[in-house]
Amino acid sequence: MRIALAQINPIVGDIKGNAKKIILIIKKSNADIVVFPELSITGYSPQDLLLKKSFIEQNINALKRIAENTKNKIAIVGFVEKEYGNLYNSAAIIKNRKIIAIHHKICLPNYTIFDEKRWFKEGSEATIFESDGKKIGISICEDIWFPETTKLQKNKGAELLINISASPYRKGKLETIEGILRQRWEENKIPIAYVNQVGSQDGIVYYGHSMFFKDWKVMNKCKDFEEDTLVVDVK
Repeated sequence: MRIALAQINPIVGDIKGNAKKIILIIKKSNADIVVFPELSITGYSPQDLLLKKSFIEQNINALKRIAENTKNKIAIVGFVEKEYGNLYNSAAIIKNRKIIAIHHKICLPNYTIFDEKRWFKEGSEATIFESDGKKIGISICEDIWFPETTKLQKNKGAELLINISASPYRKGKLETIEGILRQRWEENKIPIAYVNQVGSQDGIVYYGHSMFFKDWKVMNKCKDFEEDTLVVDVK
């Protein structure tokens, strides 16, 4: 199985431009699975834009356009889902032009620069899907910082973990995230594909450092602080 970790710089509010970039990368990729960062359609964090009904609708329509352009492969894309009046920070798993699963972010950060509980409802399902007979767990950013979600996914038979993120930089953050992935590896002994965005928004800088983690170490990683795509082969 070949996985492309698409470390992009989505622009907050530029739904059309973000979707165009995502579609282009999907079409160009020869990977079986193409993975994009957290809220890659809307950009992170959309904040008050989430109050606009038209913004949510445009984000959903963009997801449908992306799905239409996903043929003979899987794409994992971050977007905002609206369900029964609630908004969810979500990851869509698209396969052959159909959305086969959606993960709602479970652990919503609500400290320092984060205010996700103001906008989103917490998810409750530790989502897994299948590709080529392999069970894969999907999570969003903070979900992997704590052991519960990955443990539940392992109990469901997950053989690979994919985490999409919009994690900002601070001193020591690169070492911190590698330490977190090492903890999840030690607990579960399951490879992890981590995809983080780059760029900046309102003075917040995103560092990238997307990577494939296995056997207690980083096997390969993207460039820091710039757009990059890393292709890894997973047995």
